[in-house]
Amino acid sequence: MSLRVLLKKLQEFLLPESSSDGITNYTEPVEVLLAVYQRISGLAEQIESHAELAPYPHMVQRLRQIAQKKYELADRLKRIIETVHGAMPKGSRPPATGKNHWRRLIRDLEDQRELDNLLARFEFTIIREVPGMSDFLDRVRILHNRHRKALIELIAVSDPQASQT
Repeated sequence: MSLRVLLKKLQEFLLPESSSDGITNYTEPVEVLLAVYQRISGLAEQIESHAELAPYPHMVQRLRQIAQKKYELADRLKRIIETVHGAMPKGSRPPATGKNHWRRLIRDLEDQRELDNLLARFEFTIIREVPGMSDFLDRVRILHNRHRKALIELIAVSDPQASQT
């Protein structure tokens, strides 16, 4: 192992916020909160758009419920960020899509896991630096666990070979 690789690994271990993985180059807790806000908001929009394309009414209803809870979390987080940081920047990414309902659900689950990984990676820093975040992050964790389970259940009853829109 070269010295460069060894130093890179040591830096990633000691300073995870300086990682170059493209999604976690955050040095300030407010940057993490802004990224989490954008991801929760984006995932809410994505799940809502996927609900509109779901083939069965019970799937539409469940996806809308998940999206609504995410909108509520995003709104609460927005208020926290505005209290700590001030005005929020605008911007969001377009919702991801897939060729069928099963693929869209898989994408929702993958994006949920990425969001949860980001939160887990910076949870200690956020709690330490931003007052009152511990209870909020506990609520987020509980809701996200429910959302992951619901998405897994919906995936399990979806047909990956179906060509529904």
